[in-house]
Amino acid sequence: MNVKVAIAAVLTFFVNFAIADNLIYIDQVGSSATININQDGSGNRVGSSSTNSSSDGANTTMDIDQVGSSNIIDYDVTGDDADITVNQQGSSNESTLTTGTSAGSDSITYTENITGDSNVVTTNVGTSAATDDATITLDVTGDSNTVTINENSSAASITDKITDIDITGSTNTVTATKSGAAQHDTTINHTGSNSTISVTQSGSEASTVDMSTDGSSSSVTITVSD
Repeated sequence: MNVKVAIAAVLTFFVNFAIADNLIYIDQVGSSATININQDGSGNRVGSSSTNSSSDGANTTMDIDQVGSSNIIDYDVTGDDADITVNQQGSSNESTLTTGTSAGSDSITYTENITGDSNVVTTNVGTSAATDDATITLDVTGDSNTVTINENSSAASITDKITDIDITGSTNTVTATKSGAAQHDTTINHTGSNSTISVTQSGSEASTVDMSTDGSSSSVTITVSD
């Protein structure tokens, strides 16, 4: 089942599905959008294989919930004051959230909760356009998950540019790369064994990495440069 939606102006949008293999594609333009998507089952997708779903406008509030395995989220967000929440429960799911491809954004918040094994989570901020004040909060529970955060933005203070990753499980891989006009921040709380964690922060001076681990045989690499 395919659902394709092109929406302009102010809206509140709800989509609920309890069957597998359905596709939701959203191309939304306008301010003050509220978007809620719920998918249950396996093989579901938000965004097509060739084109990501997208929201372009200020004050976007979005909540995407997927329960099941082999589900995929591909979503681009452009606009100021966006608040994006993703919840995925199950194994072999993929989530790619991106902001700052065609235009910059100011004050964007990503909250991602991932539960299960062998999931792939990617968050891209400030890909090619200037982005300010990005907050990323990621909570992952399970084994063999892959987390990648590419964050390139500026901030007025270190409290405006935050990445907080909590990950529990074995054989997980975390790569966090932060660049831009300083105020980098990054906090990783990791529990588990045999994981690989890499943090790279660069830009004009200010940078904070606060990390704690609990488990054996993990590899941790932290690189900070001006």
